[in-house]
Amino acid sequence: MRFPYLLLLSFIFLIPSSAMAQHFEKLKFKRSLENEVTPIKSKSPKGAMIRSAIIPGWGQVYNKKYVKALVYLGGELYFASKYISLNDKINKTPDDDISESNIEDKEHERNGWLWLLGAGYLLALGDAFVDAHLYGLYDDTKLSVGLRTDDRSGSLQMQLNFTF
Repeated sequence: MRFPYLLLLSFIFLIPSSAMAQHFEKLKFKRSLENEVTPIKSKSPKGAMIRSAIIPGWGQVYNKKYVKALVYLGGELYFASKYISLNDKINKTPDDDISESNIEDKEHERNGWLWLLGAGYLLALGDAFVDAHLYGLYDDTKLSVGLRTDDRSGSLQMQLNFTF
């Protein structure tokens, strides 16, 4: 019973992000440090969504969101493997060895994994679409390294910043 609620919650989070992406789509240019207008790099939202529909996570790779791609692909593979293993258990179990209520419980659990598989698939599609709309809008520098010398001690210092 809780799996349809998870699907509903995923759509609740996708609708505002899609509206935000449409708002930012109007912003085709950004100002550089010299006050010159430069075009923003863009990705095709339709292309990202089609890629993600073919292989979950491929749309995220297209948008250069590699960690998300691994999470979506890993999640889909996990959900599919749980569904397949439960389905095999249900189909291979002789009717004499198991009670009717136990079969219904296993079918209910199997169907829950199928719901999660579908919800994850739709979430990957929507995420790839929104990320393609927002691509290039923000500086996506995740890792920066800086070297400097300390005036007092004369030592060389390295600073490593990681943002996510």
